[in-house]
Amino acid sequence: MENGLKKLLILIGIIVFAATIFTAVRIHKTNQKYKEQIKKIETALQSWSKEYTNLLPEQEGEMITVPLRTLKQSGYIDENFKNPKTRRRFSNQLLMTIEKKKTNYQFKILDKDKNLIEDYDDINKSAPMVVLKGKNLEYAELNRSYKDKGYKAITADGKEADEVEIEIKKEEKVVSKIDTSKQTTYKLTYRISFAKEDSVITRMIEVKDTEKPKIKMEKLILKIDEVKNFDLMKGVTLEDNSNGKLEVKIKGELASFEGRYVLTYYVTDESSNKSEKKRIVRVEK
Repeated sequence: MENGLKKLLILIGIIVFAATIFTAVRIHKTNQKYKEQIKKIETALQSWSKEYTNLLPEQEGEMITVPLRTLKQSGYIDENFKNPKTRRRFSNQLLMTIEKKKTNYQFKILDKDKNLIEDYDDINKSAPMVVLKGKNLEYAELNRSYKDKGYKAITADGKEADEVEIEIKKEEKVVSKIDTSKQTTYKLTYRISFAKEDSVITRMIEVKDTEKPKIKMEKLILKIDEVKNFDLMKGVTLEDNSNGKLEVKIKGELASFEGRYVLTYYVTDESSNKSEKKRIVRVEK
């Protein structure tokens, strides 16, 4: 009985070990196939860029975002091009970027392992081909004006498609404009039409506070008898785009003796953006 139990446990161990090896080999093969598919997409993007030069960024540092749908529309990627990891077609919204770098272009594929938007609809090759100017996720600074970078679109026969409807949503509600007075996220949907055929592409706009507070100071010369009751914030002006509460800390002290003193002002806004500035104070008789 005891020997039979031992043999059973050994057999189970062998089966588990074999299953583990099999799974590891299968995952490795799947990852290899996935890398090969991604490489094919990169090659297709480069080939596409050579044909559609009028859609490429023109200035150093400029970028466009290209959905996989566009490569499928132009025939550079098969409509049924599959992701080995999911065994489904790659989403039409798998995103790629092309950035101008001096005289060359840099090509990148975003969201390789996950798609922001699942889109497996059939491809309409008569609809306009669309790319975003800039990134699919752009940032707007809090309480600063924001100008959308827009899009580029052409028809299947190379004509410019400029009939567009833009829908702006905030928390799934349609709004009339992007309001940068509060930190939030907007979704822009561009619907470009030509000859009754439509293409849709989206962009997310996140309103953020990334600006550091500004510290302005007047030159300061004090008499010895003025030091004791002097307000260290006198002659100091603080500005911040958030219009919120600012935390101020001052390092250093003044003494009722002649000399040169250094005070350091540390200012933090409600978004944890920080600034610091030194102030030279001369104390005289």
